[in-house]
Amino acid sequence: MFLAKVVGSVWATKKTDNLTNLKFLIVHPVNLKKEPLTDVVIVADVLGAGIGETVICAYGHAARQAIQPGEPAELSIEAAVVAIVDKLDVDESQITMIE
Repeated sequence: MFLAKVVGSVWATKKTDNLTNLKFLIVHPVNLKKEPLTDVVIVADVLGAGIGETVICAYGHAARQAIQPGEPAELSIEAAVVAIVDKLDVDESQITMIE
């Protein structure tokens, strides 16, 4: 899983049948210092996250299971919002750099 900031939406009128009725967001993964990383990720969202919100996203099977429990293999997604973050507290004195 990873933390990300929602920075936009994706509108796609033509998509595979198993993606019908799914909302897609553009998220910018962040590190624990709350700084953006360099890439953006497109994620499926059924929770209703909005631009500017911080979210927790899952990859792969966990993402598909979160969106479609029971039949995740039938879903053509790689990442999904699994939680909308209300508050994030980081004790920076506990973070150590691995070199």
